Amino acid sequence: MSENKLTDFVSPETVINFETGAIKASTLDAIITLLPFEMGFCDDNDIFRWYSNNPDRVHSRRKEAIGRHVLELHPKVAPHVEKLLDDFRTGARDEWEFWFPKRSGEESGQIYQKFMAVRDENGEYLGCMDVTVNIDIFRGKEGKHTPDTIDEFKAATPN
Repeated sequence: MSENKLTDFVSPETVINFETGAIKASTLDAIITLLPFEMGFCDDNDIFRWYSNNPDRVHSRRKEAIGRHVLELHPKVAPHVEKLLDDFRTGARDEWEFWFPKRSGEESGQIYQKFMAVRDENGEYLGCMDVTVNIDIFRGKEGKHTPDTIDEFKAATPN
């Protein structure tokens, strides 16, 4: 399978208009890649449609998963996923979140994951979005802190 790029689907110069402003497709794609978390989306028919392509992913994703039913992608927990999506679809639930220890890779960490029902302005179910982040990135790291004063901020800001 060939590597698809944004330009294979839409002109990078295409402007996407939102209620809060407009942005070029290429800029939006670059911003999403920079976010310190990963996202995914399955539509109202539970078909996996999209994921952010962040460089330091918690969950590995394959482009081959796009277009497949989400229950095929998670066979070990399919009954739980199906129940969650049914709850989203019926409006019994709008979100679900949990934390768990990172299970793979060389780094340890605590992972936060949230699933959210995506609805239009009329409340019609459009699908499910998930957000995943290694929350250790928010813990204090040597040399990084939040300045308490504007003078501290100026001193820490590169010239």
